[in-house]
Amino acid sequence: MKKVIFICRGNMHRSPTAAALYNVLKKDDSFAESYGTIVDIEGRTGRKISSYPEFITLINYLKQNYGADISNHVCTQITPEALEGAEKIIVIAEEDTVPDWLRAYTYEHWDMKDDFSTPEILAEDVKNIKSKVESLLN
Repeated sequence: MKKVIFICRGNMHRSPTAAALYNVLKKDDSFAESYGTIVDIEGRTGRKISSYPEFITLINYLKQNYGADISNHVCTQITPEALEGAEKIIVIAEEDTVPDWLRAYTYEHWDMKDDFSTPEILAEDVKNIKSKVESLLN
């Protein structure tokens, strides 16, 4: 079974969105997980994304438009153990937040802003992530 890891900065927006869309769109027994590079530093480890009011719009948008439910997603710090068995690692975090130890791994970097400040930007952002996920699946 193929394991894909998506990593963003806070594990609240880009990587959970990518993992959820991957898991909804895939046509095989592969699966995706998501993590963040600075979750521990921000004190968000173990917190559900739904506990942050600013993410409710994203949660609802993904559920209504793609059938992807991230409401129970828990913010998790990336560790070497999380990468065990991964066939593909996608980093969506800004390069300056990538830990030195992670640079030893082969990964693909997606340069995507962390901005969902308006409904229009949110829709465009999710569309861009979905497009990248679809390319990965093909």
